[in-house]
Amino acid sequence: MRVKSKWHKNKTKTIEDIGGAMAFICWRITKNHLEDLINEGFVIEKEQVYDVIREYLCFLIQCIDRLVFKTLSTDKRQELISKVTKQCGFYYQENKAEGMGEGNHWKAFITTYNQRVIDYSNYDFNNNEPDYHLLRYFGEKIKHAMTDADEKWIVQQMIEIQTPKAFAKIKQSVADLVAVDKIISKGAKIQKKANKIQRSKRKSTRTDLK
Repeated sequence: MRVKSKWHKNKTKTIEDIGGAMAFICWRITKNHLEDLINEGFVIEKEQVYDVIREYLCFLIQCIDRLVFKTLSTDKRQELISKVTKQCGFYYQENKAEGMGEGNHWKAFITTYNQRVIDYSNYDFNNNEPDYHLLRYFGEKIKHAMTDADEKWIVQQMIEIQTPKAFAKIKQSVADLVAVDKIISKGAKIQKKANKIQRSKRKSTRTDLK
């Protein structure tokens, strides 16, 4: 699975830039892992597909939140997670509406996400990685989202194979996307652009033209 997660140039990026990129990567990881589970022979009915997607996205967002905890200030981290969550919710709304019909799928996603924030807060990250209990909790949520036919095997599959692979990818992506010269808020970028003097209006520094 290849997911592009590096900027073309490491310069100033906004939280919006980084959050949008992370949300897209979360979506790609989730879709690829859904295909993995199907290819492994796990039975996922049409409605269950979106339940699995929702749980994967919530897990990945929580991983991002833990991974940037020491990298970003509290305000920037909250702004980032808000952007990632809203964008993931948009992807979820768009795709479920296309596959299952119109509805307020975005609200259902946000409701689940808010509950998972509480749930995942009970589990730890050790050495910057999710501990066994967190992995098991995620595996149990995937089990409940799927058909009973696979309940004996899916948790083990998630703990031993799927989740470590998904986490490794999101961890590397987070490291790549925050490795920029400077991270600013969207408001700061707008202000900087407003204050920028157009090239045509700048004073010349050439003494021979005076």
